[in-house]
Amino acid sequence: MGIRVQKDRVWSVVQGSLREKLGAQNFEIWIRPIHMASISDTNVKLEVPNRYYRDWVAANYGPALNAELEEAIGHPVDIQFHVARKSDEPVQPTQTEIRPSKTPSAPIPGVSPDKTFQNFVVGKSNEFAHAAALAVAESPGEAQYNPLFIYGDTGLGKTHLVHAIGNRIRQQDPDARVLYVTAEQFTNELIDSLRYRRMPEFRDRYRKQPTVLLIDDVQFFSGKDRTQEELFHTFEWLNERGRQIVFTSDVLPKEIRGFEPRLRTRCESGMLADTQAPDIETLIAILRQKAEDQNLVIPDEVAQWVTARVHGNVRELEGVVNRLNAVMRLRPGPLTIDVARQHLSSMLDDNPQSISADDIIQTVANFYNVKISDLKGSRRLKQLVRPRHVAMYLIRKYTEHSFPEIGRIFGNRDHATVQHACKKIRSLVKQDVDMKSAVQTLERSIYRGL
Repeated sequence: MGIRVQKDRVWSVVQGSLREKLGAQNFEIWIRPIHMASISDTNVKLEVPNRYYRDWVAANYGPALNAELEEAIGHPVDIQFHVARKSDEPVQPTQTEIRPSKTPSAPIPGVSPDKTFQNFVVGKSNEFAHAAALAVAESPGEAQYNPLFIYGDTGLGKTHLVHAIGNRIRQQDPDARVLYVTAEQFTNELIDSLRYRRMPEFRDRYRKQPTVLLIDDVQFFSGKDRTQEELFHTFEWLNERGRQIVFTSDVLPKEIRGFEPRLRTRCESGMLADTQAPDIETLIAILRQKAEDQNLVIPDEVAQWVTARVHGNVRELEGVVNRLNAVMRLRPGPLTIDVARQHLSSMLDDNPQSISADDIIQTVANFYNVKISDLKGSRRLKQLVRPRHVAMYLIRKYTEHSFPEIGRIFGNRDHATVQHACKKIRSLVKQDVDMKSAVQTLERSIYRGL
């Protein structure tokens, strides 16, 4: 068997196995773009699009790749990642640090220079969005990440990531023309341009001038037909020329009411990356990072007390840190829970509500338009099984109920049935985009109901 035939056969086997184990979405994003450049008795060289992609795949999928390659080849091998480059591109340095620019980069209007990747706290809730944003910043304009659409509830770091993208691109290339606006600014500028007959200047600003366009809160375009028409043509003009586009929104493109189908499909054609409510460990890390930025020391017990009362909202944490920093500058003594309670009572609930099984069941029943009695009952109709499994999964995730206790809530079902339901939904969330979107929508509804 020829070397090329063997290489293609091995890589085909490895891809098939990884697709099954990682799920279709993860496979298409992180494995599909990899090319097997060469194979020998001891080494396999894999070609990846860019440096950050290399680091991410090596850290997150390296062991899985190695195991599948060794299984397909039949003996141990070492993986070498090679960054692909065009013939007219200079060789990139192998280290992941940014090379300092020769001239200081000018600030980007509207972009906070303090919002960078260095001070963005990464957790399970946002690691994918962070990875996609950093990949865009490292190699703007790559088709796989263009456009990048970052979505998630308010206060979870979307704007921070967009500002970080702009800052990183400008830091690497001081001549990069990065334009950042909110959707409201875009709309207001369009209205003024139409009113004062300055549309050529408007189109030059948004089409000819920027090499990177960053637009925040695109859900604001809902129902604004004239604005959406102009945005569509701007999108097409930039995309055809390989210019990078990044959007943020509170929801997925398909969930924006009154969003033109042609715009929705354009937004969905690139990379969709979500930010979710962080877990308690990530919240504490974010709190400490923001406190450290202001030289404020927050004791462990105060950090625990605060993060239990912000319901996963990162922006709310910023306000808490600002208030505590001002308080500690004006008063002597250590920062204690009593001090925090005294000065944060108007911002935080002193007795935070917890999520109950009944809250979750009610939310799921409303979402799927089924009766609570049917959801908790013994009927096994197809239209009831999936909502019931989702409810079990969310109760297990957000409450202290054990599997047997959840089984009793749902008509005295066996604990193994609940375990199976939770495992199934957890797997579907990783593999099925629609299921992931449904669960995230439910989670946001649950938190809003507190």
